[in-house]
Amino acid sequence: MSNVRLRRLAADYAKLKEYVRLHPRVSLLQVTGDPPEKFQLQYVIKSVRMQNQEVVPVKTHTVEISLPRNYPRTPPQCRMLSPVFHPNIAPHAICVGDHWSAGESLQSIIIRIGEILAYQSYNLKSPLNGEAARWAEQNSEEFPTDTVSLLPEEKSKKKQPVSRTEESNEKTQSQRILVCPSCQAKYRLPAEFQKRKVRCKKCEAIIEIPVV
Repeated sequence: MSNVRLRRLAADYAKLKEYVRLHPRVSLLQVTGDPPEKFQLQYVIKSVRMQNQEVVPVKTHTVEISLPRNYPRTPPQCRMLSPVFHPNIAPHAICVGDHWSAGESLQSIIIRIGEILAYQSYNLKSPLNGEAARWAEQNSEEFPTDTVSLLPEEKSKKKQPVSRTEESNEKTQSQRILVCPSCQAKYRLPAEFQKRKVRCKKCEAIIEIPVV
């Protein structure tokens, strides 16, 4: 195996792991090879399948992606390991498009498969499943079956805990304590408070605010 292909496979695997980390509805079940050349992924996406001559909803899917010997010059081979009723999916293959370039990433294929499962993407002109194409044409108002975005989401960083000492200092720097000379009621004023006089809410006396 050439070094160029090894580097490409390693880079694809790193990006794939990052993608499934960021997307809660796509997970990596199994890989084969070192670096991996075959992947099994699970999608949690609302779609449909044919069961007892009826189209019924299905939510969990298993997909296999194999990278052929001439990859990336030749495209990945994709197939479903669980049944789906879709114009562009046959038992032996998923048609992810008519065009492939070596610069296209494995992640883009994974996103495209998710969009196909969600009926966000389908092609009725050259279907792999003619029966599904006819059904899709008659029921297009029901699509997409899932509006999920397949783009990866960057998770927000957790807020670092603030110690009580830091919190107290922060309050002291951002607030001032004002005491009513008549009733001794206490108020917290923002440091940037500009008024020179305020009325006490408790005894309604006028309190002059000293200049700091």
